[in-house]
Amino acid sequence: MLTVAALFAIGSTQAQCTIDAGAQTTPGVSPAAEDLPCIERTIAYDQTLQGQVQADYDTTIEFSGFPIPVHVEVDSVILDSIAGLPTGISWVKNPVLLRGGENGCVRFTGTTTDTVGTYDLTAYGRVWFHVTAGGGLYDSTFFYQGEINRFSPFGGYYLRVIEPGAACGTNTGIGNLNAELNAALSVYPNPSTGVFQLSLNAANRVNGSIVILDMTGKQVYSSAIDVIGLYDTTINLNAMPKGVYAIQLRTTEGFASKTISIQ
Repeated sequence: MLTVAALFAIGSTQAQCTIDAGAQTTPGVSPAAEDLPCIERTIAYDQTLQGQVQADYDTTIEFSGFPIPVHVEVDSVILDSIAGLPTGISWVKNPVLLRGGENGCVRFTGTTTDTVGTYDLTAYGRVWFHVTAGGGLYDSTFFYQGEINRFSPFGGYYLRVIEPGAACGTNTGIGNLNAELNAALSVYPNPSTGVFQLSLNAANRVNGSIVILDMTGKQVYSSAIDVIGLYDTTINLNAMPKGVYAIQLRTTEGFASKTISIQ
């Protein structure tokens, strides 16, 4: 497996959260976003999420027009930052490095006066993982730095802000990853020089917006979308600095998320 030479604690000096491995026994997070208490404006908030990172998973990549089955083993994950939090809400984590298949926690605390709404979270950090493909014909280790929603246990997570005393309400679907929509969305070429194609092949009407965020969570692009079936558009980010950007397709039925590397 991979070796990490040195680790540095990052972030607040607040007390760490306490890991409860029994609260989350499979990859994912507890409580789910729709079950997490809402943040009441002007009132102190303190909630802890328990998560388990996925040890391995199978996926498919396209190479020269042919689908190739790929097996990914996650060695370890370091969460460096969380973008999208309401103003005044901070976070701490435990442990610093989360091994594949192991449990960790994230604690949100603070007070916000931000407007009522749903705040989608994007995780940024570092991942060490191992990939095999073609029945073992390809075998290599990798290091990745950037948006890690697909690796982190709370990928696709969100927080909701409400007025004091208001009912937290039920999830509208806006903050949920829509697996069908996610599978229908693609970006290419990736990596890119900054100009790339975004394609969507959806069976039903898709009405929402395309939003692109940099590694700090700052929005660098936004465009409305209302289409049925095949959709293809060119996006030009060649004026933006090199790095990894998060692409989100947000709809009332959920969202899709991809990343693009600009080199």
